[in-house]
Amino acid sequence: MPPSLPALDFSLLRSARVPARALAETDLRGLAAFVLGAERVAGPVALTLEVTGHSRIHALNRRFRGVDRTTDVISFRNDSPIAQAPQSRRARASTKKASVRPWGLDAGLCGDIAINVAQAGTQAQKMRHSLARELRLLWIHGILHLLGYTDYDPLPRRRMFRRQNQLLRRWEQRAGKK
Repeated sequence: MPPSLPALDFSLLRSARVPARALAETDLRGLAAFVLGAERVAGPVALTLEVTGHSRIHALNRRFRGVDRTTDVISFRNDSPIAQAPQSRRARASTKKASVRPWGLDAGLCGDIAINVAQAGTQAQKMRHSLARELRLLWIHGILHLLGYTDYDPLPRRRMFRRQNQLLRRWEQRAGKK
């Protein structure tokens, strides 16, 4: 039986140019619901995705993480008492020393994700797949960070990357996309 899908409020902000065929709002909304369902997240979910460029994501990275460089994707969880982010069961299992609070899966999720479309384009070329596929992969990566997955140490990183790739393949098979 497929996992039930949580109620999802999704907003897409574009502060960088992206080819229309590479960024379909309905695809991103469906993919988010699919990932959240696969991770057994229940409760209301509010996600905002900003598709941006090097300078904006560099500024976000410097201001909020203290890292003075650009990146491909960055996630921000809103830890308000109204919508505390859950940590999925898979994420809890993947990080023994997780620095994330163990919220219940029915607490809801509220977060913002920014994707650097220029970096995504570079990575897509390097991996020899489409920009649309790279954006989907980064969207999944950002959502998994909101759920407590980490990629700072080798073992949790391998688990996170394995999970994001598995979810992307399942989504593509289900949706008939590449």
